[in-house]
Amino acid sequence: MARFDEADPRWLVKDMGDAGRNVNNWHWTERDCTEWAKERLSTALKDIQLTQQPAAVRTTTLESMTGDAFLNIRKNKLIPSYDLEVRVGWTGELTDGDGKVVGTATGKLHLPHIGDDNHDEDPEIRIICDTNSSEAERLKAAVHSRGKKPVLEAVHKFVAELRAGGPALAEGGNSLGASASASGEEAGANRSTVAGARAEPGPSKPNLSRADADKASRAAASKASSGSSSGRSISITAKFHCRPSDIYECFTVEGRVRMFSQSPATVQPTAPGGAFSWYGGSITGEFLELSPPNRIVMRWRFNTWEEGCFSKVVIEISEPEHGNTMVKIKQTELPAHDKFGSEDTVDVTEKGWHSQVLQRIRQVFGYGV
Repeated sequence: MARFDEADPRWLVKDMGDAGRNVNNWHWTERDCTEWAKERLSTALKDIQLTQQPAAVRTTTLESMTGDAFLNIRKNKLIPSYDLEVRVGWTGELTDGDGKVVGTATGKLHLPHIGDDNHDEDPEIRIICDTNSSEAERLKAAVHSRGKKPVLEAVHKFVAELRAGGPALAEGGNSLGASASASGEEAGANRSTVAGARAEPGPSKPNLSRADADKASRAAASKASSGSSSGRSISITAKFHCRPSDIYECFTVEGRVRMFSQSPATVQPTAPGGAFSWYGGSITGEFLELSPPNRIVMRWRFNTWEEGCFSKVVIEISEPEHGNTMVKIKQTELPAHDKFGSEDTVDVTEKGWHSQVLQRIRQVFGYGV
């Protein structure tokens, strides 16, 4: 125990700055890796020899890449999300038995979909010729029969790098893995401490009469059936290429909610008390505060939660630089379990925000390109 007028270091609160925020990458964070993906593919797909003489073909440069790529981190786990369309130029030449060039042609390799949904499969490769000459057709046939493998190897290597952490690894090593290892050791130590603490005898509880026990049991059952929240919360940060008003309208304009959800929705954008329903009633609630275009506060629930159980959602929308909008979602008072007894309400809610709301807004309205 510390002496009088001496500070006990165990009770000193240290200012850890940025290092104290989102410790061990517990909360859902999102990083835009689109530019990194473009640079990496430009390098990986450049000057690849696809076939040899007499029908020699090689790639030239990455001509275009559309789509977006994101790395999401939740509970110190990487969750990649990407959907890319790629075009790579190629050039080839035909030679005779003496090695003399007798024809040339150029074209493109079109990869219409490189996505997280087919990361363990070979993406489709379409071979396009710039001309309809016989030389072009011969070179196209050569690539089709034996020239796709080097491209697929390069793409698989790129996908493996992205799924392993992509730009995060390139900048500072696998800090995420080290953090996870450290947190695992600390968790083990904490569990040992807690186990030891539980083994210690505590004060004895007073004996309750049968009537008192029944009364306490009924009170506990009533509390459980009321669907009271557990105090659990989630925090999400996402980036969009649009104006703050665009994102604000995605939550307050009925037509836009129907567009990104592709399902029935009703929205009454008044506060307090304006009701909303998304995904045909799967999500319902009411607006508590509306401050266009920067702040939305909602009373929000899933239809799988206990009756009367609501969480609170605060959406903060800002534009740190022109054309780039940051969205911060804070959801509190999440229940410990749903009405079926499932205790994964936090994960289900957080993944739902990401895949069924934020990612759909990007894809439908093009705010992630």
